[in-house]
Amino acid sequence: MELRHLRYFIAAAEEEHFGRAAERMYVTRPAVSQIIADLENELGTPLFERQAHRVKLTAAGRVFLTQLQGLMRNLSQAITLTRDVGAGRTGMLNIGYGSLTLLHPLFRAAVKAFNEELPDVKLSLLEIPSSQQVRALADGRIHAGFMHFSNMPEYSKKRKGKEDATDQDNTDLDSLKIQTEGLGLVVPKDHPYAQRKSVVLAELIAEKWVVIPHSTVSPGYGPLYTICQQAGFEPRIVQEVNSITTLLNLVSVGVGIGLVVTGKGFAFPSNLSVLRIEDVSYPSTFALCWIRGHMEPTLARFIDLVRSIK
Repeated sequence: MELRHLRYFIAAAEEEHFGRAAERMYVTRPAVSQIIADLENELGTPLFERQAHRVKLTAAGRVFLTQLQGLMRNLSQAITLTRDVGAGRTGMLNIGYGSLTLLHPLFRAAVKAFNEELPDVKLSLLEIPSSQQVRALADGRIHAGFMHFSNMPEYSKKRKGKEDATDQDNTDLDSLKIQTEGLGLVVPKDHPYAQRKSVVLAELIAEKWVVIPHSTVSPGYGPLYTICQQAGFEPRIVQEVNSITTLLNLVSVGVGIGLVVTGKGFAFPSNLSVLRIEDVSYPSTFALCWIRGHMEPTLARFIDLVRSIK
């Protein structure tokens, strides 16, 4: 019993005529008659009552037709769904992002455009720091992630008991680079330096600092102490935080100043000022990353969309 045999049966049952069924299926009438006879022999029961100018379904034939029509509908739906998934028109996609990514307009534009172009894809956004996103990729919790990480090799090596975000589990990543970023100083609007465009690090000797110790892009304890010592002082750290959002909020209420990533497109709260630090070079990269060789159709569509926006 083959699928084409079942299609011939359905045509004959709906047309109530072997000849018209043959025309509909583009085969000869004897071919339809033979296939129906083979089906009846295999099933062990007549499917049609043969009459002079037509055929009529038996009780068994009517049951068989009803079941086959449901089967064909399910088959058609399965074929359509398979094609849609293969083309990335449906399915699911999990994208990781950190709080810093929320400050960049590309993220908002990409999410909005993806939802508009592919409404049948379930897009889930998971807030995960860049330092944890490689692990999330390796564990299969996300398909890709917007990551920020330092390009400075001396700050990118593993420390004992610590893992660097770009080398967890030696996961082989592929990426779409969005932009190269720099390092700036964020201060509240009422700070004496708020109206300036830049500072040198030595001017900050008396300042209090808010830091993100485990950031992959903004200098934590080690790098911050290093660059400040090169300027002749040790930073006075008054608060540790876990995200750029918290850092910005605490800076805005005068707890201290902080280091932030700067680059094209970043939009910081209006109650803050971001200044260039003239004597510090601390480049970093903003990129969309995924595991090399793990390319789902929905992910390919998302990457193409981000590429078109950037």
